[in-house]
Amino acid sequence: MLRLLLAAWLGALAWPALADDVIRTSPTIALREGYAGYPEFMKDCDWTAELPAHLVEYSKGRVELTDHDLESLPGRTLRIRIMNMRSADGGGFSGPKWAMIRAELFQDGKLIGQYQPYRQTMTLFRGGCSSLSKISDALAADTAAWLLRGDFRVQFADEQASIEIGPEEDVPPIQ
Repeated sequence: MLRLLLAAWLGALAWPALADDVIRTSPTIALREGYAGYPEFMKDCDWTAELPAHLVEYSKGRVELTDHDLESLPGRTLRIRIMNMRSADGGGFSGPKWAMIRAELFQDGKLIGQYQPYRQTMTLFRGGCSSLSKISDALAADTAAWLLRGDFRVQFADEQASIEIGPEEDVPPIQ
């Protein structure tokens, strides 16, 4: 009986830690600020919603979708942006289709990890939307594997470091 009580007590202590392990993300991904992408494939294709849905599936319950503002949520949140993409109808005749995302993992609002996977496909008889769907599935699998590995680093800066200009030189004019 004492063992059962001890196990229940330890389980109650561990429960908040397990709940904090959940990572919340948005049900759709967005383009990075200032990037237009391919508007026709952003509005006509479901791949921006497919990627988070696949991520939930591949993360084995570690990722949950939420409609709440990720910046205001406590705990772990994952913000995903499309950094670059290319798509076109015409299958293999229109060249490769590809996308690169950036997944940023936050703990209580502080950036703790970044991951930037890239995937491409060039299937002969596949349209732009179905190519992006295939790519989103692969990117979700890559991102889930990164989250499950737990090797988090901050490696990308959004803004270029500003150039520092020193004081003016005191040089006499040329005569």
